[in-house]
Amino acid sequence: MIKKKIQTNNNFQKSIESTAKVISEKKNLSIFFGDPNNKNKSDIILPILTESSESSNVKKIRGMSDSASLIRKHHDIDLHKQLSPSKEDHKKIFDELENMRCEVLGSFAMPGVKKNISDFLELELEDKKDKAEKISREKTIKFLLRDFLLKEELSLKYKKNLDKDYKKFEKFLKNYKKNIFSLISNQEEFSDFIHQLLESIFLKKETPLKENDQENDEEENSSEKNDELEEEEKVNDENLISDDLIEKLENEEINKSENIEFTGGSDDSNIEFISKSTPNADNHPSFKYKIYTTKFDNIIYANKLCDTNETLKLRKQLDKQTNKLDSTITILANKLQRKLLAKQKRWWEFDLEEGILDSGKLARIIVSPENSLSYKKEAEADFKDTVVTLLIDNSGSMRGRPITIAAISTDVLAKTLERCGVKVEVLGFTTKTWKGGRARDYWIKNNKPSCPGRLNELLHIIYKHADHPIRRSKQNFGIMLKEGLLKENIDGEALEWAFKRTLNRPEKRKILMVISDGAPVDDSTLSSNDGNLLDLHLKNTIKLIEKKSNVELVAIGIGHDVSRYYAKAVTILDVDELAEVMSMKLIEMF
Repeated sequence: MIKKKIQTNNNFQKSIESTAKVISEKKNLSIFFGDPNNKNKSDIILPILTESSESSNVKKIRGMSDSASLIRKHHDIDLHKQLSPSKEDHKKIFDELENMRCEVLGSFAMPGVKKNISDFLELELEDKKDKAEKISREKTIKFLLRDFLLKEELSLKYKKNLDKDYKKFEKFLKNYKKNIFSLISNQEEFSDFIHQLLESIFLKKETPLKENDQENDEEENSSEKNDELEEEEKVNDENLISDDLIEKLENEEINKSENIEFTGGSDDSNIEFISKSTPNADNHPSFKYKIYTTKFDNIIYANKLCDTNETLKLRKQLDKQTNKLDSTITILANKLQRKLLAKQKRWWEFDLEEGILDSGKLARIIVSPENSLSYKKEAEADFKDTVVTLLIDNSGSMRGRPITIAAISTDVLAKTLERCGVKVEVLGFTTKTWKGGRARDYWIKNNKPSCPGRLNELLHIIYKHADHPIRRSKQNFGIMLKEGLLKENIDGEALEWAFKRTLNRPEKRKILMVISDGAPVDDSTLSSNDGNLLDLHLKNTIKLIEKKSNVELVAIGIGHDVSRYYAKAVTILDVDELAEVMSMKLIEMF
């Protein structure tokens, strides 16, 4: 029994080590369990797994390992030293928020990592709650900002334990005018944000007072306390606001377009963090979407992106992943096929003038040969007259497991639907470059006119045309794994493009399924326009399709709540659920 336990622990440790090396992208990274005699700053030191409270220990070790691995990956030590403040209390906050930045970057891209770190942090908070201890100021700010970025509510659950200065931080967030999401991927820019935050928190405490200003300072403190009381009243009043206003506030939160990877689920918990009101598509009908130039945009068949050898190599890579995939997807595909075939009702029409001779009418033919109504013909329901368009987000945040699962699921479902006589079109969308490319260069050359509109080169990809059989297109699905293909995502125009293609199809029933992992994100566009430009355009496009067309629109959000955009939507937190959700959604629709 003891031997088996030791073996289990060894396997667990090996699993943690290999995962840490993959996440950190450092093959030579050293991971130690326990405190080694000799250790380097780059090493990861983790607790030893013990028998007592084993479940919580496993969560703790996984969370600590993932956090440390992400810091090794995204953190520049030398740059941190240059940017770090000198005062100790400032430095504590600076260090915590920089570590949080690295954790959030990884959480956007990897939902499993996000869960591991959340579980670990909750253990830490639960311990504080049990001991009735206050959470330090630096940890309080870290939890609040992390919740804001990942749309979680850890800090809300433990609000009584937060440091008393948390209201100052909330106030700072409300008044901060820049898009914080756009700063996360850049350590230097994010450090500027932290310095502004520190200035906001510590300004009054560090301002030297003249003797004759003491009274004024007391008045200021009194005023500040009144402001805090008013703030508390506002928060309490928010519990009484109407459902419509809550929905409006949630939409405002969506309109803060995100510059990188994943966002988490959706809650009301961040209502008090929301800044000034931003009109959404419903209450801003005069909104007009602008495009600076379309001369560099490209719609391309997937097989033009690679030569034949690379296409075959990528397809083999996808096939290897398909073999490893659980048989669940095959079971679901068969279930979908059975349901579709059951819908294809057939029957015989009798008493026709031509067709197949009706054996039941042989006697009548002999007795009355002049009677021509002795034939029959098989009739079939118009069920086959259906087209399904799959629009797949090819943005950088889909890199790795998400895009692999999307490609595998698309492959299997396309084959299943084709066997049932349903036409399938598979489309993808991304941009040709990061940071705007030639479109931005063209704008700069023309002296940077203000509010230029969309400012990047679109790349829309046709992986499978609806009229092409799967045997002609299946090689293309592997191209989704092509290195360097996945960049930024401008969802509104991609949805518009897919909708027009679907609308022009001759089939009577049209279904458009969108698979995405976040809100529209294009750094070049967002940095040169209002931060909600892409968001509002996506909302207007969805509204047009859902309310004024016969195209049935459904969306699947990977790690991101898309139900606040689409009327028919489902969110999955684990990318491995994608195949199941796609199948079940189609089964429901048919």
